[in-house]
Amino acid sequence: MAVDDRRSYQKFYGIKIDDWEETFGAFANYHYVLVPDYISDGCTTDDDTAANGTHKFLYPAHIKKRYWIEGRIEGEFCLAASGATSTVTDYRVTICKVHDNGTETELATTGWITIDDELGWDATYSIGDEHVYHFWIDCFEEKELTDYERIYLKIQITCDANSIIMHSNDPEWTDVWFDLPLRL
Repeated sequence: MAVDDRRSYQKFYGIKIDDWEETFGAFANYHYVLVPDYISDGCTTDDDTAANGTHKFLYPAHIKKRYWIEGRIEGEFCLAASGATSTVTDYRVTICKVHDNGTETELATTGWITIDDELGWDATYSIGDEHVYHFWIDCFEEKELTDYERIYLKIQITCDANSIIMHSNDPEWTDVWFDLPLRL
């Protein structure tokens, strides 16, 4: 059976939730998740995490029993200074899948993007500059996923210890989001 050429786009938001934990494949008791819409602000969430390193946001649910990712993936993430002026030197964003046996596979990536951004810190008001990084990933070789696999967004950041990645549960300010082109 041929796959229809029409694409659907699903928007996902990255949040860190403390009210429940997800376990699938290599992700055990995991709190960083992707949601198709923001959840109630009554749920306990964390607004940010230290930015230096790798951040993974798992979509723990089925999209469909069998589907394909194909097209342009576009999104954003937000970094901020915390406690002092900070410097960000590069980042990489990747769409990945994880199998229920724990195998993780990268599907498409931006590659490493070199930047030299300084995020200022205002000690008087204890507030840091925020910078939104827009990304896109061309994924024109279709990537198949089955009911044994889930997608996740991986963001790798090189920065100093004063940088944080924002992932608040706030529809007024979308910190981590992306549109995923699906062929169902």
